[in-house]
Amino acid sequence: MDWAVLGCLSGASQDALCKLDRVAHTLRYQAGATIFSEGQSCAGFHVVLEGMVRIFRISPEGRIHTLSLLRPLATFNEIAAVDGLSNPYSAVAVTACQVVRVSHSQFWDVLASERSLLQSYMATLARVNREYIERLEDMTFRTIPSRLAKLFLYETSYMGGIAGAPSSLTQEEMASILGTSREVVGRALRALFNAGLLRKKGRQIFIADREALERLAETNEMPYKTR
Repeated sequence: MDWAVLGCLSGASQDALCKLDRVAHTLRYQAGATIFSEGQSCAGFHVVLEGMVRIFRISPEGRIHTLSLLRPLATFNEIAAVDGLSNPYSAVAVTACQVVRVSHSQFWDVLASERSLLQSYMATLARVNREYIERLEDMTFRTIPSRLAKLFLYETSYMGGIAGAPSSLTQEEMASILGTSREVVGRALRALFNAGLLRKKGRQIFIADREALERLAETNEMPYKTR
C-alpha cells in the first residue's frame, strides 16, 4: 500500500516505508467477523483498505458503545501499537473488508528508526487524545440535539473516524456513537426536522440549514425556528 498517504507517517523516508511494506500483512474479513477484541494481547497497527470497520467497547452490562465507524484509509489501534499493551477496544468488520496489519514490535522498530517519523506519529497520538477529551466533553456537557448536530456537520470529529455521511447511519448506530438510546435519538431528530435544520427525503436525511446547525453544535442551544 502507499504508506505515504497516511498523515501519521508523514515525513517518513522511502527506506522506512519499504520496511513497513516488508513487515505488513494484508488480511480480509467477511462482514461480522471480529478483527480483534478489547483486552486481548496487542493486535498491532491497522489500516482500513476496503470496506467499513466498527470500533467499539462493551460495558459491564453488555451494552455496546460504538466509538467509530472507519472507512479507507483510516488507521486504528494506534496507541496499543506503540505501548504494546492490550487492545483498548474491539474492532469488527461491518462489511467485507480488507485491512493491513503491522505487529507492535515490527511497527515500533520502524518508528524508532527515524526521529522525524516518530515525531509525526507522536503528534497523531496527541490528536487522538484530544479527540477523546472532546468526546468526553460532548457526552458530559452537550445535549443530544447538539451532539447530533455535530455528528452531521463533522463526520470525522469522533476519533477522526466517522467516514461517510451520517445519513447512511441507522438511528441505532447514531445512538451507539452518541452514547444514548434509539428513542432519544429519534426525538432529537424530530426536533431538528421541526426546527428546519434537517430535512428528510425518503430514508435520506439532508442538512437544510447549515448555519443554524453549526450554531447548535457550537452553543448547545436549540434554535426557536420552526417550520
